[in-house]
Amino acid sequence: MADRPVAGPASADDEPGGRGRLVIEDRAVQRIAEAAATRVVGVVPAAQSVGALSSALGRAYPRVDCDVAAGRVRADVEIVALWPTPAAHLGEQVRDAVTDQLHRLAGLQVDAVDVTIADLVRVAAPARRRVR
Repeated sequence: MADRPVAGPASADDEPGGRGRLVIEDRAVQRIAEAAATRVVGVVPAAQSVGALSSALGRAYPRVDCDVAAGRVRADVEIVALWPTPAAHLGEQVRDAVTDQLHRLAGLQVDAVDVTIADLVRVAAPARRRVR
């Protein structure tokens, strides 16, 4: 059997700081926050929040604006809520979800997440079927 080389001492290239750096674009941070907000129960998904034309123009909800600098982020999130979801509770859940996902997926320190409920939408009752 041939001798296998033995791993030597770790070099600077093996250390996490010596391998390069990770750059996360602001648009990626925005998408992470949008996805996190959409997953919260009581937040209306983009396709249901506005008409097709507004969605095509990029005016669908949730709307997210993020300021990212030096590994820190502040986010403003606008959502559409399902009626009768309690607004304070929904805002807290969205804030927690966005904070968690930005920290876990992007490694950012989240300084603030401001949540605005831009509109309320009633859930349409399912059509009743007639018995014949």
